[in-house]
Amino acid sequence: MRFLLILSISFAILGSTKGVHAQSTQTRDERIAQAKEAFDLGTRAYANGEFETALASFRRAYELTGSPDLLYNIATVSDRMRRDADALQAYEGYLEARPKSSDREHVESRIAVLREAIEARRRAELEAEIEARNAAVEAAARVKAERPLTQYVGPGPGPWITIGAGSAALVTGAVFVGLGQRDQKKVESAPAGSSYSLVQEMADRGPKRSKAGAALMAVGGAGIIGGLIWQLTGGHDEAIPEVSIGPTGISVKGTF
Repeated sequence: MRFLLILSISFAILGSTKGVHAQSTQTRDERIAQAKEAFDLGTRAYANGEFETALASFRRAYELTGSPDLLYNIATVSDRMRRDADALQAYEGYLEARPKSSDREHVESRIAVLREAIEARRRAELEAEIEARNAAVEAAARVKAERPLTQYVGPGPGPWITIGAGSAALVTGAVFVGLGQRDQKKVESAPAGSSYSLVQEMADRGPKRSKAGAALMAVGGAGIIGGLIWQLTGGHDEAIPEVSIGPTGISVKGTF
């Protein structure tokens, strides 16, 4: 409760502050009354453990008066609430305004503790950030080591189109060969007295159909074999895109 003792006499000098000097007596008295009310509220709130209310009240009193002694109260409450940066700023402001204060040694010791706490927290945050980045880099390295570097890419639909066309040609050729053989059999088994022109037409047509069919079957067979070979040997290995996590962000390498 030491800070309450210091502040209990601070209002005795409010009338000498620069901000109050520039105003009328009535306005100055109103500001002092408001500041005392805020100070009393802050004192009660602090005693009841209501630190947020206490801090807001002391800050209000400081805004109304500009008295540096109130910075001690603000610093003490902020320190109690572990708001180190706010406490440090208020303590430093208090010492700057009251360099010959009797409690200078105490305030300087708190300033040293707060500076060390702030620096320690800053180092901890920096180390945590570095550790998180290192963990991300290590995780990416493990994934890279465990995954294959390439993947097989097939030749696409080309081989199957070739096989389909070859199959169609093979079937068509087989049909023509069958028709040609049928004509030849009809010629060979033609009964006596058959029309010469009809027999001659089948005799000429049969070999032609057989030859055309054989040619189509050869082309179709070649197409099927070629398509199968293309399908089995036409693929290739392609590099898998690589994702890297580094200090500057995420990068992707590969063929797209």
